[in-house]
Amino acid sequence: MLKSLLPLALALLLTGTVHAASRYAGEFLGLGAGARSAALGSAYVALADDATAGYWNAAGLSALSGRQVHLTHSEHFSGLIQRDFVAVAQPGRLLHGMALSVVRMGIDDIHFTELPDPLQSPSTDNRPRIASTEQSVDYALYLSGSRRLGTRLSLGLSAKAIYRHVASFNAYGFGLDLGARYQLSPQIALAANVRDITTTPIVWNTDISDRIQPSLLLGVAYAIPIAGGQTTALLSTRSGGDTATADVPLNAGVEYRHHYITLRAGLEEGRQSFGLGLTPYSNLDLDLAYLQHDALEATYQLSASFRF
Repeated sequence: MLKSLLPLALALLLTGTVHAASRYAGEFLGLGAGARSAALGSAYVALADDATAGYWNAAGLSALSGRQVHLTHSEHFSGLIQRDFVAVAQPGRLLHGMALSVVRMGIDDIHFTELPDPLQSPSTDNRPRIASTEQSVDYALYLSGSRRLGTRLSLGLSAKAIYRHVASFNAYGFGLDLGARYQLSPQIALAANVRDITTTPIVWNTDISDRIQPSLLLGVAYAIPIAGGQTTALLSTRSGGDTATADVPLNAGVEYRHHYITLRAGLEEGRQSFGLGLTPYSNLDLDLAYLQHDALEATYQLSASFRF
């Protein structure tokens, strides 16, 4: 029974539902991008310097040294939620870094039920039956750019378009994220990212609209050489947004890179995460992340990044 109800419950939560409060409107955009960042407890805002920076902090795109293609696939809650992230990024002249990113999240086999006799209460002779099987799909398209201001400061902007679909309902939205990254020293980077800076509207075809409230991500990254490799420690915090509470969560992560192998661990709002990175070729990175979940099954994410 639980498995049959879970897809519908997740769809209603992660799409915000057509009639739900706006506080959940941006939930599907809060699941991160990339197995590397997931393994680091999502404390990635100050470290993002790859193709996923369009999602995490567009200012990090200024650190690109060449073209990149990034692919991530993850399945949440025993495969009920399928999520994919694709990004293409490259350095430039006017804009020192540019990226195009797409997020897709889908939930299949959502059962809508009805009673044979809607005028009567459910009973052994009036059992609910499946009226239709639907799908929930969410897309977000990010167009991002970054520019260096001097040798230490970078600023970035991401414009995002959102499309949401569940059953016969559709919605469209548009928003902006503004990021900054400051290289305090060769070892220390500070960063901030304001998501949905103008309050992102999502308008449904039912004449109902949701709004994703602005949120602020702050982070620091500290890199030091240890035992022949490099260790990077990360901290980040998030305030505001659709699920704002009195508590400000603190995320943490640590990464140790030695030649072709990288080990990672993180903590996101009390949930542990672990990861492994491999660089079998100089232009290819493979990353795996394990994310703990107390109530439901753990999540695995797999990413591949190509440089050319």
